[in-house]
Amino acid sequence: MAAVTWLADAFAEVACSLATGAAGFRSLAAFWAEASADLETVLAYQDRFASGMDDKIRAAHLIAFYSHQFGLAAGAIYLVGGVVPEVTDLRFESYQRLVGGRMVEAGRFHFLARLPRAADEAASTDADGVFHDSFIAQLKPVIALIKRRCGLSSRAQWRLAADGLAGAFLEIGRRRGAEADAMERALAIVKRVGSPLYSRELCYERIDAAPGRGPGEQVLSRTYRMRGGCCLYYRSDGGSYCDTCVLLKPELRRERLREHLRDGGALSD
Repeated sequence: MAAVTWLADAFAEVACSLATGAAGFRSLAAFWAEASADLETVLAYQDRFASGMDDKIRAAHLIAFYSHQFGLAAGAIYLVGGVVPEVTDLRFESYQRLVGGRMVEAGRFHFLARLPRAADEAASTDADGVFHDSFIAQLKPVIALIKRRCGLSSRAQWRLAADGLAGAFLEIGRRRGAEADAMERALAIVKRVGSPLYSRELCYERIDAAPGRGPGEQVLSRTYRMRGGCCLYYRSDGGSYCDTCVLLKPELRRERLREHLRDGGALSD
């Protein structure tokens, strides 16, 4: 499928395959099982992002990490291919990524997905609703397990899951030159009244920053996903609030993002 090829070219940090019966994968139920080695592996992996994490901080980082990668994989198939995939199997694998001019080893989720039958797809008149329901169904047992293992509330996790999905859609839209459409679809999914994904604070915002005073310099501009949840990074050793954190006052958040734009940084959305 062209969408899977596009995903592989656009985002090395996540992998997705459509093959059936592929070796080395585990069913979602087996991967996210009580006391599974997979759960402990991906929790321990979060320690690479900060020092002094406790289980709740690891849990917050894990659900944000997982839902963002899930959003990239399923979102690419949805936004590029026009269908809602069902993730059936999963593995966590190592890969090489370029950081600061050198290759380093990192970890990523590799999703095994199944596409809907044509009849099932044709029967739906609310594709965003189908994506919403599929995302909820596949995240619900993961969030329940992480709550039991680490003590992080379901509400906190659902906010982070919505942030991850909204951020993933924005990144896909930016890569495709279709930000507006991707944001519209994301909001139609996460802003459903009564949904566990719903958060008043989660939104997109365009940030403009005046550049230096050199002649001919243009105003810098970028759209950011403003979070509805908190990853708890500020509670780790030497941690701080993320630039898009829900706990920051809106104007302080905007000023930090303007400064980031002036510095030419590649802040993740």
